[in-house]
Amino acid sequence: MALHRGLHHSRELMKPRLRSLLFLLCALALALSFPPASRAKETAAVAKHIILVIGDGMEPENEVAAGRYLTGTDDGLSFHAFPYRGWVATWDVTTYSRQAPYNPSSINPKAGCDATRTGKAASRSATPRYACRAPGGARPHGADSASTATAWATGYKTDTGNIAWLPGDPERGALETIAELLREKRGFSIGIVTTVPFSDATPASMVSHNRNRRNLHAIADEIIRTARPDVVIGGGHPSRNGAKHMSMALYDEVRSGRIGDYVFVERRDGVDAAGSLKEAAARAVAGKKKLFGLFGGPGGCFEPPQPSDNGTAAVARGSIENPLLKDATLAALVVLGKNRNGFFLLVEQGDIDWANHANDYRWMIGAMWDLDEAVRAAVDFVDRPGDDITWENTLLVVTSDHVTGAMRLNDGQRPGKGRLPGQSPGLCPDKLSWCPGYPGGEVSYGSTGHINEPVSLYAMGDSSLTRHLRQFEGSWYPCTPLIDNTHLFHAMAGAAGIPRPSPLKAIITRPAACPPGR
Repeated sequence: MALHRGLHHSRELMKPRLRSLLFLLCALALALSFPPASRAKETAAVAKHIILVIGDGMEPENEVAAGRYLTGTDDGLSFHAFPYRGWVATWDVTTYSRQAPYNPSSINPKAGCDATRTGKAASRSATPRYACRAPGGARPHGADSASTATAWATGYKTDTGNIAWLPGDPERGALETIAELLREKRGFSIGIVTTVPFSDATPASMVSHNRNRRNLHAIADEIIRTARPDVVIGGGHPSRNGAKHMSMALYDEVRSGRIGDYVFVERRDGVDAAGSLKEAAARAVAGKKKLFGLFGGPGGCFEPPQPSDNGTAAVARGSIENPLLKDATLAALVVLGKNRNGFFLLVEQGDIDWANHANDYRWMIGAMWDLDEAVRAAVDFVDRPGDDITWENTLLVVTSDHVTGAMRLNDGQRPGKGRLPGQSPGLCPDKLSWCPGYPGGEVSYGSTGHINEPVSLYAMGDSSLTRHLRQFEGSWYPCTPLIDNTHLFHAMAGAAGIPRPSPLKAIITRPAACPPGR
């Protein structure tokens, strides 16, 4: 009895302690169930939607020119208002090898881009603060669209002309791309949109693999028969350019429906492509199918938009039979946006490159307007209410693959808003062919080729998504804000919650202190 009373008394004494312990356990459980706001935000801010917009061949001076034409200001383009702004180095293995033997395990980034400050920028979008020095003061030759696209598609540097393939062209050199990775690991839908042939270097590097970008038929076959993106919209219609960019056999199979689950829409005489593409996207969504829009003219590309020169800053479509880039972008987003797992979309305005190759300012302005309108369409799509696509789970990146043309503006001779400099026949910088001349001196070009100079980078999304870009600033190029183009791959993969180790090792010598103003 005494023993029973003792146990009862002991249990009574333990009750307050048990209650305290239970209270602490409950509090701990609640704390784990509801993490701090910062931790919850970091967990929630994973990119389910990634939109990568490329102005092919676009240099910062093109941005200034387009801003002045469209708005009368240096930084009047839509993406100039994005919260993140940076710079990207664009060299490839071919460029690097002119300075040193390339070894991916021991890279000296200065051999690719010895970054130097070129002067304080007057505005966010003005002439680049940094350039890549070349030995003897020569203008540094730049990489091409295939190798630069491979860099941000795979995280690898490669040779000029390679499409998602290792440098040196080994037999088994195919590289997994960010689009393939996101589809495999996250169940994303993937799409490519371009104003040039869909088998051209920039879109091809996302969804195909080849040792030579000129193998256009093989690339087109791999894209449509093997990779099978959920959306493909671009140029290269074979009946318009002699089947240069895709075979008639592939075209016939897609058009007849023998390559299944694609809603197919193509350029037709007198038919407004914007309307037909919108209708095809709706059918693809209703039928839970993929979308293939095939357009283009004699050169394979969409006819470029035409800017006016009357002070209105109006720009006209090049042809109603091709969509504008904004039409193609919106159609792609409508289809891709139905995947609850997420999507990756590449959008390319390819005519900026062609215009800069030709030293054609007017052409360039029309192409820059087309790019800007596409970015606005993408922003508006994310802003739409009623779905789960928001800036908390979307990363929109705008950049260029490389600089083309080395265009420079004369600030002492500025055309007003909606005005273009006079053009007349003239010699190209190489003095070997004809390019437009600019007798008023408002603009000049230093090249018809690619130049190894940094390009602009803009991003919009939750700050915990854009931090994946910011973390690379200066890591390869000390005392500068530059990131490398291979870092774009790692930033996108990291934002999507599937970070990958880098296959490249850079050997960096960091100064004890940065020069003033860096």
